[in-house]
Amino acid sequence: MHDLTSKLRRFSEYVGQTRGQAYFNHIVLGLAEICECDYIMVGEVHNEMNTCSTLAVCDSGVIQPDMTYSLADTPCHLVSHDQICCFPANVQGMFPKDQMVIDYSAESYIGVPLHSSQGEVLGIIVALNKTPIDDIDEIVLLFEMAAYRVAAELERRIQDRSLDMLSSIFRYSSEAMIVTDAAHKIVEVNDAFCEMFGYSREQALGKNPSLISSGEHDAGFFQAFWEQVTTRGNWRGEIKNRHADGRILEQWSSVNQVKDESGRTHHYTAIYTDLTELKKTQAENHYLASTDQLSGLSNKALLSKELARGGKKWMLAIRLDGLRYFNEAYGFDACDGLIRETASQIMKLVEADCYVGIDAGKFVLLFNQPTDLVEIARALHQHFSFSQVTAGDVSVYISLSFGGCIGDADLLRLSSSALRQSQAQGKFSCVVLEQECGQRVASQRHVFVEANNLIHTALNNELLVPFFQGIRNNHNGRITHFEALARIIHDGKVISPYSFIEAAQVAGMLPLITQQIARQAFRIMSKKDYIFSVNITEHDLNGQYLSNFLNELCSTYSVAPERVILEVLEGISSSSKNNHLKQLRDLKRIGFKLAIDDFGTEYSNFERILELEIDYLKIDARYIKQIDTDSKSYEIVKAFAYFCKNSGIKSIAEFVHSQAVQDKLLELGIDYSQGFLFSEPQPL
Repeated sequence: MHDLTSKLRRFSEYVGQTRGQAYFNHIVLGLAEICECDYIMVGEVHNEMNTCSTLAVCDSGVIQPDMTYSLADTPCHLVSHDQICCFPANVQGMFPKDQMVIDYSAESYIGVPLHSSQGEVLGIIVALNKTPIDDIDEIVLLFEMAAYRVAAELERRIQDRSLDMLSSIFRYSSEAMIVTDAAHKIVEVNDAFCEMFGYSREQALGKNPSLISSGEHDAGFFQAFWEQVTTRGNWRGEIKNRHADGRILEQWSSVNQVKDESGRTHHYTAIYTDLTELKKTQAENHYLASTDQLSGLSNKALLSKELARGGKKWMLAIRLDGLRYFNEAYGFDACDGLIRETASQIMKLVEADCYVGIDAGKFVLLFNQPTDLVEIARALHQHFSFSQVTAGDVSVYISLSFGGCIGDADLLRLSSSALRQSQAQGKFSCVVLEQECGQRVASQRHVFVEANNLIHTALNNELLVPFFQGIRNNHNGRITHFEALARIIHDGKVISPYSFIEAAQVAGMLPLITQQIARQAFRIMSKKDYIFSVNITEHDLNGQYLSNFLNELCSTYSVAPERVILEVLEGISSSSKNNHLKQLRDLKRIGFKLAIDDFGTEYSNFERILELEIDYLKIDARYIKQIDTDSKSYEIVKAFAYFCKNSGIKSIAEFVHSQAVQDKLLELGIDYSQGFLFSEPQPL
């Protein structure tokens, strides 16, 4: 390399004014010219997945398409773990499993890590050459000098991604939020703020938050308020504010001070939760003085007194799912706060005659009048599917299980039994048992035994077959792929999964059903050219057989993995089970497509969906069925469609049963429609 100093100066001038993708392209072109190397690459590493995504690739002076590759058994793996790697010759012999080195016929390799401002490895700069490299030290020096600017641009890019995600959370949160500058002027509000307080965004911007002040707090209150904000950085507590129409709003508020790198206050954020209904309920229920210390609800003693009064009652048992994982992740104190906040929100959303904390994360709602327990459960499920629960510094999405009972005695036992049955069914379910249901329970046992026998008969005699429902491409108006749905043909009748799937789950036979349906679906689709989807369950992932099994089917029937969509329920994709997530990522890397089924019924974990690089998102039927008449369903689907469009994910609407529904879906830009309007499940 001749006159390195002058070339470096020219290189700095060449890229100094660029940003974004142009910068990465310029940097690899400049490095390739100066270093006289065949192949230069800048990439972002993802150590949790042991992969690298290229940001810019220069091959023989030409920018190439970006790609993602595995770091396993490569010198890039060493670089991603903060090592400078130099192999002036025989790099193929040292890394015989590195396919990129082999494909490029590389003889030599240089790699330098890119560090964040905190010292974390964000990416790598790599040079490959088809001949040995002589001036290793000079190239490494050049890479190290360029790395500071490259790392800064990469860090900015990552930060921009995070800001985009935070912006989305701010926009679609159900909690009212405002942001002010250091001078207490409102610079941003979300839609929930406008809805909660009755002011438009334009009316709020530039105003002081005193715009919503009720005037019912004295100077001492605000003195203590600001003293806590300035000394601790935040304030949390109850506050009274005023709606634009004059109504007093009793709220829970969280105010945070945000400082810049120099320690100066940059802005303030405030979050408001309406407590009006909660306060009303507290006032109407005099027995709240005797509470469960963990949940803040009434305790078992008060429940016993209420039940002792006699008369027919309606009880809804509610359990906070995954409590053990919250304890392990955030600690007992934070978890206790989540329980209290969950209980608080339940009280705010439902007017019951008695609210009781039974055990950690288990609540009971008691009603003295006829009550639709299933509808209440559905409303709570929907609320918590889209609203985070916040306790201190912890904000999480939670999932609830429900079980109801009706009677005048032994209601706790019945509600617990109903809760267990609901949990066994999966997805959203609320089983309601009545006290006088002895005969019904016996009948249910008989039904279970029959269903269990039916499944074994179907599996042993190949009576379990796939029916295919077409999925319409809304862009071209054609049915472009099919979903394989399990059916049993017995005694000339077609039996749907609703009659046997619960028994299959309890008996541990879901993987057997998955395997038989998949084999037949592959065999049928091998003779056709459609894309098709098969459903996989958590039980399939627990068995850890899918990768080998599906690869074998692809080979046997000459079906490319890219033609196969694997549908998983939302709860599985949002699960914290690392093994499940690893399997899904592995299947994705093989070439199989991934779809989230019944989206909107569980956590709605958008971050996890982006992380898994989901191909399709199937919106739950309950939002689709009423989209033409229910404005809330329309807005929810609209938000999902917006997320899919901006994330490169194809959206599928389930249960499209009328043209009026289809017209709304077309209006929102939904990519695919599935339902009886276009196709009923049938053999192919």
